[in-house]
Amino acid sequence: MDTSDIVWIVVAVLVLLALAALIAAMMRKKKAAQGRDQAQHLRTEAAAQAGGLQESRIQAQEAELRAERARLEAEKEQARAEEVKQGHLAEEARVEDRVREADRLDPDVDDRDAGYTPTTPEPGTLGTSGRPAAGDTTPGQGEVVRETHEETVYETDPNDPDNGSGSSRVR
Repeated sequence: MDTSDIVWIVVAVLVLLALAALIAAMMRKKKAAQGRDQAQHLRTEAAAQAGGLQESRIQAQEAELRAERARLEAEKEQARAEEVKQGHLAEEARVEDRVREADRLDPDVDDRDAGYTPTTPEPGTLGTSGRPAAGDTTPGQGEVVRETHEETVYETDPNDPDNGSGSSRVR
């Protein structure tokens, strides 16, 4: 092989390399153009969906406003309920004070006993004398109150001399 053959081989290799580089550049341009087309297509789809996005944003804001209104209304109702509860507790305390005063004045009730608790009679259960009607028993008049998980049971205290035999039970 002489020098001119080597030169022709080198020139042929360089031409092939240049041709390969030209083909690669054209393929990159084509791929880039396809990427641009696909990106434009996706942008067009996104723009078409953007109208629905505005509507859903408005719906979400309206739902948040409704929830906030409901929360504020619930807070107002809670405050009203607390006021009513406080009124009830105050009324209950006034009634208990009246019962304690009545028990203090009643010679048959030992309001100084360690186990004494004022018992508020139910409306309509008092007899004409202001005491429980016949057959009713109330704690604080020589009786012991025992709480169970089902009901309150009144038992006659056998140690109290005002209660007779101590054998009666009322449920």
